[in-house]
Amino acid sequence: MKAEYLDRANRIATDNVSSAQQVLRDTVDLLLDFCRDYSTDPRFIQDLKSLSDTLSNAQAQMAALSNIGRLIVSVCDKLPAKEVGGYIAGLKNKISEASARTAREASKAISARKAYATLSQSEFVLRAFETAAAENKLAVVYVMESRPLFEGRQTARALKAMGHRSILVSDAAIGFFIDIIDSAFVGADAILSDGTLVNKIGSFALAAACKASGKDFHAVTSVLKFDREKDASRFLNKEESPHEIFPNPEYEVKNIYFDMVNPRLVTSVITEAGMLSPLSGLNQLETAMREIYG
Repeated sequence: MKAEYLDRANRIATDNVSSAQQVLRDTVDLLLDFCRDYSTDPRFIQDLKSLSDTLSNAQAQMAALSNIGRLIVSVCDKLPAKEVGGYIAGLKNKISEASARTAREASKAISARKAYATLSQSEFVLRAFETAAAENKLAVVYVMESRPLFEGRQTARALKAMGHRSILVSDAAIGFFIDIIDSAFVGADAILSDGTLVNKIGSFALAAACKASGKDFHAVTSVLKFDREKDASRFLNKEESPHEIFPNPEYEVKNIYFDMVNPRLVTSVITEAGMLSPLSGLNQLETAMREIYG
């Protein structure tokens, strides 16, 4: 296997800035390129399964990577080697189509001249507001900056370019603005088997503020993010370098990347399968994943 594939897999494993959907696309592109270069190699299936396993474990918090890895390993056991690349190409198209469908579903909950909140960088959320802008539903969006890497700044810039009024606020200030907004939209790195939402740190604070103020809190994501093997008790959070928060600290610093949001704080999970309940809709998530992705 060429070193470039291991290098690309390592970049995927350490990508802390890109949206989860971009990481997923990078993963599928890597697998497609591998099929193109190695489909006639005698070790093709064995090496593809190994690479898929590596990628599925690259970022344990991202359920879509695990699900894609399992799908590819399963396909390698069921299809002739010459057909595997075609399946992965079809999978890439389905992922793209799912993003568009999810955006259309989420944009139904966005109205012109209303105010919303979001945080970090979610491609699903951005595409929802992009769809709303195309429908002339321009809104005000308060964007939490999302320390320590400040992905919120990229989100605010993108929303402004669409024509929305984007207002960047510090993560700790969302409680001050909560009475101004109508509802909140966030992405999701995973929906756990008990309905718990896993997303960038700050999601719990936003969800709790929405609950206290009677505002809706929506997770916009894909059914591929459903992790049927983990619940909140089995989720291992990701701790990164303390130097991202404070260079050369003289005391202990904790840098935690992900929040777990109790499903009772989540109004709905919006996916390519429609708007679902974070609790009663879990079976629909699993069924839709099987029907859409195989």
